[in-house]
Amino acid sequence: NKLDPSRNLLTSLPEDSFLRNSIRKLYSSSFQGLNYLKALFLQQNHLTDIPAAIFDDLVNLETLHLQDNKITQLPANLFSTLPKLKKIYLSNNRLSLLHLPNLTHISLYENQLSRLMPGTSKPMNVLMDLEKTSLHTNQLTNIEEGIFKGLPKLVNISLENNQIQHIPMKLLDGVSHLHLLELQNTSLPNLPKEFLNSDLNNLQKLVLKNNKIYSLENGLFDDLKKLQALYLHMNEISSIEEGTFDNLENLLILNLAKNNLGSVSTSLFSNLKSLKLFRLYENQLTALPDGIFDNLPDLTEIALQGNQISFIKPNLLPHKSKLTKLYLDHNRLTELQQDLFVGFPSLKILTLHNNQLTSLSNFLFEEMLKITELSLSHNNLTHLPTGVFSPLKMLKKLDLSSNQFSIISADFFEGLEKLTDLNLQDNNIESLKQEDFKKLKSLSMLKLGNNKLQSLPGEVFDALPKLRKLHLWSSSLHLFDQNFNIL
Repeated sequence: NKLDPSRNLLTSLPEDSFLRNSIRKLYSSSFQGLNYLKALFLQQNHLTDIPAAIFDDLVNLETLHLQDNKITQLPANLFSTLPKLKKIYLSNNRLSLLHLPNLTHISLYENQLSRLMPGTSKPMNVLMDLEKTSLHTNQLTNIEEGIFKGLPKLVNISLENNQIQHIPMKLLDGVSHLHLLELQNTSLPNLPKEFLNSDLNNLQKLVLKNNKIYSLENGLFDDLKKLQALYLHMNEISSIEEGTFDNLENLLILNLAKNNLGSVSTSLFSNLKSLKLFRLYENQLTALPDGIFDNLPDLTEIALQGNQISFIKPNLLPHKSKLTKLYLDHNRLTELQQDLFVGFPSLKILTLHNNQLTSLSNFLFEEMLKITELSLSHNNLTHLPTGVFSPLKMLKKLDLSSNQFSIISADFFEGLEKLTDLNLQDNNIESLKQEDFKKLKSLSMLKLGNNKLQSLPGEVFDALPKLRKLHLWSSSLHLFDQNFNIL
């Protein structure tokens, strides 16, 4: 029931032989007599055109793969004798004009389509059974109103990677079963409120990333009551009106990263009670308002890295039981309140590198039993309180590089019996003693490069029975004790 002549070496296809060739030419009779064929694979060849009557005998054909060729046009009635054809894959060709049958799936990405409009050739609105359409990575600059009208079964529309600068207000009218709409990387400016209308009440995922959206107005998402994922990152958003997200009570993912937000209000997100992933990284936030996370009890990830936040209040994160990832790196934090991280039983990832921390409090990491990796690199730490990491029983990787340590102590590493990777490079460490590492029985990698070490005692690493990799690059070492052991 399947024919696959893709990825072969012949430059033309004889009328009686079409398997396993690198095809450049097809004949009208190439598939003559294959009345029972259901799937035909012609992708990844060098086809530039398709003969008009080539598929006339394929009355049972359901799936046709023509992607990854060099086809510039298709004959007007090419598919007219294929009553059972439901899926056509035409991506990565050079098509600019289409004549299509009634389908459930059509893939047209990576062609040279510059415009879609009703009434051109075979209009889209005759495709009554169409469920998925992929039009991304073309040259679309304009989409006419009504192009998707009359497609009641359409669930996926993919228009990303085009140059669309205007979206008609009624483009999606009548597409009542749509679940996924992808409009990323299309140069879109702000969207009119009427665009996301009540016909989209089944939409579950909306992707608007990497456009030129600069503001969000109240009412834009009001009809998307079933929306679960909203991707708005990599735009130019600097303002969001109050109430914009109020009707998105089923939203699970909100990504507002890489925009120009200088501030956000507590009430802006207060109705997102189902939210799990909240990403605000790489904006221009200097502070977070009190209560911003109070009504978000199900959060598992909070991403705030790459802002300008200088202080976080201890009560900012009231719902701790489900949080597994907290990203705070690349901010301007100078201190962390003593009980800031107390009571996070599920937290596995915490990033604090590239801040301006000068010290850590004694009980900063209490009750964080699942943390396996912790980075405090690129801060201004000179000392660590005794046992500061001891609650982190599962910690395997600790990065303290690019700080201001001049000495280290065994007290720094109290309780880290499972630590396997320790990075101390790019500090000011001048000397080491054997007892400094005596509590790190599982350590297999130690990085000490680019410090101020000038000599190493002969038994300095004897307390590390599992050490396998030792980095001492760019140090000032010029003397090894005669009893020094390389493990």
